[in-house]
Amino acid sequence: MAEKKRRSGKTLLIGVILLLSAGIWCLIRLCTANAGGISGETNEQRIAYINSFGWDAGLTHTDVKEVRIPVRFDEAYEQYNALQKEQGFDLRKYRACSVKQYTYDISDDTSSVPIYAHLLVLDGEIIGADISSAEADGFVTVLAKN
Repeated sequence: MAEKKRRSGKTLLIGVILLLSAGIWCLIRLCTANAGGISGETNEQRIAYINSFGWDAGLTHTDVKEVRIPVRFDEAYEQYNALQKEQGFDLRKYRACSVKQYTYDISDDTSSVPIYAHLLVLDGEIIGADISSAEADGFVTVLAKN
C-alpha cells in the first residue's frame, strides 16, 4: 500500500513538473517569437518610423530601458492597449515579456513642455508606440498627428 502511494506521488510530481516545463517553454516561445511587424532593430529604422508620422525624432534616442508587459492588465494598461490597437498593435500578445522601450525627444519650438515618442521593441520589431507629454497631467496618444 505504501509502495503504491509512493509511486502515485512520484507520478503526480512528474506530471506537475512536465506541465510547468511546458508552460515555461510556451512563455519563452511567445516572448522570443518574431513579432513579424515593423522593423525597429536599428536607431535609423526607429527614427524613420517616428519621422514617417511627421515628427522629428532627432538623431538618437534619449533613453532606453527594459520594461515588462504585465500578465494582467489593470484599467490604465487596458486604456494604453486600446491606444495601441488604434495603431495596429496589441500588447496582449506579449504579456509577461520584457521589451525595450526607446524614448525620443520630439519637442519643437512650438511646444512649451517636453514631448516624447516611445517605441516598444521586441526582437528588433516595433510592437507598440506612443507620443506623450512630460507633464504629470499630460497626454498620451498615437503616433499619427491629427
